[in-house]
Amino acid sequence: MSVKKQAIVSLLLLVLTAFFMPHAWAVTTCTKPISTKITIPQTTLAADTVAEQLGWVIDTNTQNRCGGYYLEGPFKYSENAAKKQLLQITSDQTLFAQHGTSTLEGNISVTQYGQEVTGNKAYLYRDPKTGKISAIDIFGHVHLREPNTLVVAQSAHMDLVTKTQALQNIAYRTAVYSKSAMRPPTPSNEILQAPRKITQLSAWGQAKQFNKVAPKVFEFSESSYSTCPPNAMVWQVRAKQIELNKNTGRGHATNARLYIKKIPVFYAPYLNFPIDDRRQTGFLFPSFGSSNKFGPYLGTPFYWNLAPNYDTTITPLIMAKRGIQLNDSFRYLTPSSGGLLRIGIIPNDRAFRIFQSAAQNEFGDITDPTTQANLRRLENASDSRGSFAWQNATRFNDHWSGHVDYNYVTDDEYLRDFGYNLAEVTDNQLLQEADINYEDTHWNFTSRIQQYETLHPVNAQTNTQNQYSRFPQLVLNADYPDQRFGMDYFIMNEATRFDIRPTPGSDTKFAIGDRLHSQPGARLPFNLPYLYVTPRVQAWLSAYRLGDISNLMSKQQHLSIPILDVDSQIYFDRNLKLFGYGVRQTLEPRLYYVYIPYHNQSQIPLFDTTANTLTYDQLFMYNRFSGLDRLGDANQVSVGITTRFIEDETGFERVRIGVGEIIYFANRNVTLCTVDTPDCIDVTTTNNQLRRSPLAGVLSFQLIPNWSLTGNTIWNTQLNQMDNQNIALQYHRDALHIINLAYNFVRNGDLQPGLPPNSNGNNLKQIDFSFAWPINNNWSAVGRWTQSINQAHFQNQLYGLQYDSCCWAVRFVAGKTFTNLNINGTPVYDNQIYLQFALRGIGNFGSGDPTQYVSSSIGGYNANFGQDF
Repeated sequence: MSVKKQAIVSLLLLVLTAFFMPHAWAVTTCTKPISTKITIPQTTLAADTVAEQLGWVIDTNTQNRCGGYYLEGPFKYSENAAKKQLLQITSDQTLFAQHGTSTLEGNISVTQYGQEVTGNKAYLYRDPKTGKISAIDIFGHVHLREPNTLVVAQSAHMDLVTKTQALQNIAYRTAVYSKSAMRPPTPSNEILQAPRKITQLSAWGQAKQFNKVAPKVFEFSESSYSTCPPNAMVWQVRAKQIELNKNTGRGHATNARLYIKKIPVFYAPYLNFPIDDRRQTGFLFPSFGSSNKFGPYLGTPFYWNLAPNYDTTITPLIMAKRGIQLNDSFRYLTPSSGGLLRIGIIPNDRAFRIFQSAAQNEFGDITDPTTQANLRRLENASDSRGSFAWQNATRFNDHWSGHVDYNYVTDDEYLRDFGYNLAEVTDNQLLQEADINYEDTHWNFTSRIQQYETLHPVNAQTNTQNQYSRFPQLVLNADYPDQRFGMDYFIMNEATRFDIRPTPGSDTKFAIGDRLHSQPGARLPFNLPYLYVTPRVQAWLSAYRLGDISNLMSKQQHLSIPILDVDSQIYFDRNLKLFGYGVRQTLEPRLYYVYIPYHNQSQIPLFDTTANTLTYDQLFMYNRFSGLDRLGDANQVSVGITTRFIEDETGFERVRIGVGEIIYFANRNVTLCTVDTPDCIDVTTTNNQLRRSPLAGVLSFQLIPNWSLTGNTIWNTQLNQMDNQNIALQYHRDALHIINLAYNFVRNGDLQPGLPPNSNGNNLKQIDFSFAWPINNNWSAVGRWTQSINQAHFQNQLYGLQYDSCCWAVRFVAGKTFTNLNINGTPVYDNQIYLQFALRGIGNFGSGDPTQYVSSSIGGYNANFGQDF
């Protein structure tokens, strides 16, 4: 983990690094002066004076937020000197001496490839024994220049024997995190680089004294640092003494003060910080704020660089309402593995203890057995709480790999109180899974154990059912294409043990047991450029050995069902112009026939099976159920037609429109009902007598620049009504200009107590609107609003405002997410509030980081708060 951005003055190191390198020396004279207009700095100078010295040019028409740019003047470099690692010294006049001191006057220039140092006067000192130059002093208008960097000093001293240097009264600027972009050398001896504008984020400051005390060890006294424009400084860091050690990658400052305008707002007697991208141990910026869950809180992360291949971040979180929570995030990387462990512990949670005491008064009178069971779980839970998560991926060799995703919390209310982005598959279901995989050209194998920690909050709107665990699940598949006579052979095998824990408050008895499934098959593809036909035959072979079942269900179950299907499609295309694009339009009629005889499967429990939602792609699948506990009987043909508009130059699909339906030749008799539920009417039963399925349509439209429209529609032709529909419209000019508008409709998708079946009040009708948009060059806004039309309350709400300037930024984000209705029917929301500041070139701090929250709420939005531009 890099903590580079926390360095208060780390970029000072970049200013003079190249200047203080060991070199051989050559002395020449030159009568061509190098002109300069930069004055000599004296201690602390006025802002306008520093701005002029550093080449700051005011430009109100510039596109960046700084209101100007740095103008980098021309400077000279020599190819010959670069090859020989020589420094070339030129001047207008030279008083040369074989021994003692030589004097250079008038436009002194010390150049090397990519670097130039100039001054008005210089003294070269020679060793009395060897006669070699041992030191050099430069005075008056001393400037050091290299790409994106300028240093102005009153004087400079270089000791070539001890390799120590000193500069007096310096002003500097350097581009933040820049890389040298010097032009490659040309055959000519000397090249003059043309002036250019520097508009990227740059740091600048002043220092009274600079010393190089050892190789790659630098000291500054009475120094300053800021990334604001020199003539409009909002913040600045000043320090009494700063040492930068490039050998260790660390720096330290004494008596450091942060000033906003001219007001000191932060003081640290000692700061230790990184000066490069090496991972270093130390404190990160704290997070602080206040919330209705925590009260006022303060988090102080500590990063511990344990080794080159693993580290940890320990964060004590002090919460006024709850106490102290300790969080740890440990990362590791080995030649074969990588992973992350996260642990959170909060002893004696005071707010949770109060909630436990109040829950009996609020929910004790509710006679519902589920509520009473959840209430008992809450009362028995410890007020010392915690969470654990482990994600790991391992590659043993070219064929074998492993994966772990384990998530755990101590009580049912933990996610509602903290919600630390654990692997929550659906509401209140935490994944706990590990697997080992094998892959080669034809075979693949998976051995898996999987279960879910199901949470049962006492105030949940609906009770969450416990899920089946797979302990273990063994999967072995093979695929042999292009065999003799063009045949493809394949087989899918699975052996799984299913178990389940009773759901609190429920007396429903679920079957457990073993399932063995094998599905061999063969297909014979026939392909032409304009046509393909693929007949396929499979065998569905399943065996069950069940336990803990009702008297109506048999313990031994076997299925042997053949599957026959034929998929075919014709391809037509033509070239045309559309909205200025040269495109190829396709017309793709598709015909899919499937035959599966009926077998009574009501004796088989539902371990992992549900009914698939009808979509355009689902028209061309042989089974209308997911999972392996049901194989729907079928004698049907699916008819569909798709047209696409594909851009000639890029191959990008600008438009896709598809529509189709299923024609049934027989009733469907297989349902999700079992012998234990004789009065069952599942979601498939009401349509099993129809001769045609609803029409399924799909749309993707991206012809207009920056606009896209996608949609899926299911239209019931028998009842002349919409069954399902979702449509989404997006404007996406760039990462900061985004508008999303979506509408979702699902018939009987939002069942309400007391309403009869097929009532309009049971239909899900949801509008989702979100946006991210700049108000002007500095201000921008984000927002999201999700409303279920049948409900009297909104589902999600988010709004935020952000201010970005050249060198600092601030943003405020607040949001609400609907969780449940309380006992009085009043909606309960999870509230989130963030206030975050950024000082560009130093880092971000505030009451948490809402980046992931905002980005996941607004499709296509990339929150770049605090990043350099």
